[in-house]
Amino acid sequence: MIRATPFHPRTAALNRDNIWTPRNRFTLSARFHDNALEASAARSGVIVSDISWRWRVTLEGARVRDLVTRLFTRDAASLPPGQAVKACWLDDAGLVRGAGVVARHGRQSFQLIAATDDTSWIATAASLFGVEMRDVTETEGGLALIGPFAAKLLAALGISPVLEPLQFRELAWRGLDLTLTRFGEQAGYELWCRADDALLLWDRIIAAGEPFGLVPAALDAADILDLEAGVPRPERDYQRGGLAGELRLSALIDTDAMGFNGRGAVLAQQPKRKLVGVALDSAQPAPFTPLFLGPTQVGHTLSSVYSPTLRRAIALAQVDNAHAAAGTQLALLLPPARDRLVPDLAAAHVTDLPFLLPPDPLPA
Repeated sequence: MIRATPFHPRTAALNRDNIWTPRNRFTLSARFHDNALEASAARSGVIVSDISWRWRVTLEGARVRDLVTRLFTRDAASLPPGQAVKACWLDDAGLVRGAGVVARHGRQSFQLIAATDDTSWIATAASLFGVEMRDVTETEGGLALIGPFAAKLLAALGISPVLEPLQFRELAWRGLDLTLTRFGEQAGYELWCRADDALLLWDRIIAAGEPFGLVPAALDAADILDLEAGVPRPERDYQRGGLAGELRLSALIDTDAMGFNGRGAVLAQQPKRKLVGVALDSAQPAPFTPLFLGPTQVGHTLSSVYSPTLRRAIALAQVDNAHAAAGTQLALLLPPARDRLVPDLAAAHVTDLPFLLPPDPLPA
């Protein structure tokens, strides 16, 4: 069943072309006006983006620390309240089932935030430890504030932006209960509220953001920023069951942590491919397209978009280790388009990730 986010009445009013995209069983506006302009605004001003579609569950119980030690690939059990860590969870064969943020709320309370749900796996694991798992995805709304003026906008709202990455705090603000987080890959902030308070939060942010040139950004613009940051997303870029080393997720695995599921298998893996960036000598994106070195296929692209900042198409790609060094010259066939009915060969080269550093907020 496709669901609407709590901010749907406001985003629908902006979606003049009536273009929608499903994400994690929510319907999201694909763009409001121009996705390139919306993405560019995150580097020159500030954008607000609906992130309510992200899956969120709480884990609570006397043995919750044992659960998170067994479940996640980083030491979430030792976190103090108000702190979070990015981690994966693996199946018994050491293959990636998911990746997300694990945040500690209290002595016996954690929250998992991820781009796609894995309800059955997490619930089964929780039951083995007598831990209650509660899905709060539909009870809350979330907005991301990204860009150089994100901190200044928060300050103008009367919310202190003093918060380190992977920290969060709960606050009472002008009659609303909010949670301010810094969990995203674009160095911005996230504000979470009760679903019933979502429209009021949106309206207040829009009003306060006018002096800062605030631009509402839809899902296509968020995907551009993701790819510029080199972030692969499950379901969008890869299916469940990939190798962490081939998805650039090895940094989310603490090899010193002894208790997590799939540890032995993941440490024994020898990935043959590497996740890299590919910059195309073209403005046309080429998603899920074979990459060639001469006549030999050496990899393939994943998601691909036009980057308005780099002024060219870019793609995440999985490339054989021997040909994954930055600067390696490759080629690919651009798919047919309305103005070009046959495939066209285009040059491309491997780049380090991220393509662009995140737009750090200016001090408030």
